[in-house]
Amino acid sequence: MRVRLYRYFVSGDMIYIGKTNAKKILAGFKMRQSNPYTIAKLFHFSSLSDCYWMKESNENICWEDVNLFKNDFEKAVSATALLGKNAVFDNKKPKIHTPELTAQGMAAKAWIRESEGLYLYKVGKKELAASAILEALNIPHVSYVKVSAEQLSIIADKSYIDKIKENKEWIVKCKIISSEEISIFPWEDFQIYCSYHQINEFEYIKEHDGQAYYLMQIADYILGNEDRHGANFGFFMDNDTGKILNLYPLMDHDHAFSDDSDIPSQTSEFNESLRDAARHAIKHVIIDFSGLFRMSKPKELTKKQWLNVLDRVGDLIDER
Repeated sequence: MRVRLYRYFVSGDMIYIGKTNAKKILAGFKMRQSNPYTIAKLFHFSSLSDCYWMKESNENICWEDVNLFKNDFEKAVSATALLGKNAVFDNKKPKIHTPELTAQGMAAKAWIRESEGLYLYKVGKKELAASAILEALNIPHVSYVKVSAEQLSIIADKSYIDKIKENKEWIVKCKIISSEEISIFPWEDFQIYCSYHQINEFEYIKEHDGQAYYLMQIADYILGNEDRHGANFGFFMDNDTGKILNLYPLMDHDHAFSDDSDIPSQTSEFNESLRDAARHAIKHVIIDFSGLFRMSKPKELTKKQWLNVLDRVGDLIDER
């Protein structure tokens, strides 16, 4: 059991090799792409999702040495992760401070420390539209804003900033939701926990935070979100007590605004579509749609995408 859990911990936290710019990061460190342990060992298994870390028995280091919440990051690694800049990194340092080797998902992204705290920068416009819609619906979510050229200059020179503009891409950002006190506990990890403790995960989530659970299903249908998998939602957890808290705000909408009408729900306990899951969920919560009807089409969306959003809201109103 310990060996299996150890291997899961090591491989589960590693950067996905298919992620944008992942191969450039590993090439910069001159690391093999097929050895998760070597990659994890470089930064002592630390991440910004929780406060777990590991060291060799003969290493004379402590949490303060590896803590990503407090130590400055390797800016060159951040630039490669977000912008794809080719670089060679010093993998002989005794302590490497970068969260980029544990960043999940497919989109190009990087963690940047600003004066107000840590922010996740990523490429893409859909997060802005999703944020505006969820704000209008009063559904808890991670809010995104556009990154200014001045902020981007922390890791990018003018040529890279101009290249982003030429490609009509935007860099957006959101503030970190985890901390040294509070971890994020993804649904896929929670399911493993439940399997070992004979807990029905769906009964648990509906009992402990049913409001957020049902609002998530409604939000995903309205947004046409294809990517609410088990690593894209979950619980907050108290790092001192290990107590599981409420669901954390909705995030990661890179794959929202699909035209498909039969997207399967990845959050329902039943084999059903996003539409069916949302039509069931609408019976369990009170939600005010008036704010959405008062807002204008987000400029990041096409006219068709916006009409799809309005049509799906109308469908739920009819069902209610």
